[in-house]
Amino acid sequence: MVAPGPLTVDAEGQPCAIDLPEVLLDGLVRDRCPYAGDQAVTGLTLLVSTPSAAPVLRAMILWYAQNQYADGAIPATPLDGGEHVFFDYNAYWVDDLYDYILYTGDLGLAQEVWPNLVALMDVWYPAQAGPDGLLGNPLGPFDYAYIPRIGTVIAYYNAGYVWALRLAARIADWLGQDDQASAWRAQIAPIAAAFTPAFWDAKAGAFKDSTVGPVVHPEDGNAFAILAGLATRRQARSALDYLTWHDNEPYGATIADNDAWDGYPWGDQASQRVYPFMSYFEVLARYAVGFDQSALDLIEREWGNMLAHGPGTMWEDVGAGGTAPIGPDPSWDHGWSSGAAPALTNEVLGVTPAAPGFSSFNAHPHPSNLTWARGVVPTPHGAITFAWERNGDVFTATVNSPVPGTITLPVAGEITLDGKELPGQRRPTVEVAPGAHTLVETEARTAR
Repeated sequence: MVAPGPLTVDAEGQPCAIDLPEVLLDGLVRDRCPYAGDQAVTGLTLLVSTPSAAPVLRAMILWYAQNQYADGAIPATPLDGGEHVFFDYNAYWVDDLYDYILYTGDLGLAQEVWPNLVALMDVWYPAQAGPDGLLGNPLGPFDYAYIPRIGTVIAYYNAGYVWALRLAARIADWLGQDDQASAWRAQIAPIAAAFTPAFWDAKAGAFKDSTVGPVVHPEDGNAFAILAGLATRRQARSALDYLTWHDNEPYGATIADNDAWDGYPWGDQASQRVYPFMSYFEVLARYAVGFDQSALDLIEREWGNMLAHGPGTMWEDVGAGGTAPIGPDPSWDHGWSSGAAPALTNEVLGVTPAAPGFSSFNAHPHPSNLTWARGVVPTPHGAITFAWERNGDVFTATVNSPVPGTITLPVAGEITLDGKELPGQRRPTVEVAPGAHTLVETEARTAR
């Protein structure tokens, strides 16, 4: 672990020196610097669409690890010599690493940064824990949106830690580090035990942001409570219903249900601000709970609004009214807002890697009110071509893949695979060998 190098500036005059031939910027206008949190979305967008970008993603993950602080924290960005640590971006670095390995199979990078992962999970994070196991934030308003939250014990940060523990444990599994995987999973229990008593607002039916101060029910804390497995199914569905009724605007999902965060210098109208970066994780939470149609509706509403009112790019954020990004120096083209691309690939089309490097695949379509989807998903072994179509009571899935996989259909009925009946299947999960296959479900009914 080394400290960041001396401060210089890049070609645009930004204090964002980084000794790499290619880097992943967060945007072309504002910041013009890599950020570990932004890569959690931008990197996945590239992995599902542009596999030639994998070496750049690898180099960025490695840069953050090589510039890790002695206390185990991961720098959020090379900006200002790497001096900034964002509480939530530590967890996003784990996500960057997890997604990269899952899609590329590059376990060599996992081995290389293993000491950094251990230092983050076993040194920095535990140092932030209080007697009840919940983390406190000593960094102030340093997160993805510089939100001036009230208090230091925050639902979003604690849920992000549990999410990172789960991802880190899976990486440990891949490396055969069974004891470490078990230890990280065991660390979840005390946080889970304290999380609901600290943050669940039974009257509202949603998680609140902080243990003190005016009550805010945030998009980020509720989405990540679901993704981290800290919400029961009943709580998850209730929390998402709450967000639907209180945080939905015609131009997207806002980050808060009221304006308690407003103030100088952050700004105002928190209840009207949309961050597509965080909305992506709400989309994932909705798919995780089975709210498929509301997930698709959010994609259509929020990303559709940016396409309808902009130059055809994804904005950094969306201000009140939905017609422009926030602030005097708005960014109309930001990679962290590209989450619709992996959501449509992984959830609507339904194709994801089942093991590191796409040695096998899963296909689990989420049709909602759509009648068809088709796409080409790059893998290290060649492209997977997958399509599904609904026509009346018939659901058809076709695949041509260089690797074996498992297809789970969102309907129930009689099934044929390549023209041969598969008896006794209800809401099937069908394994297919490499090659071309057609799976047909007849007399289908919606399974959810």
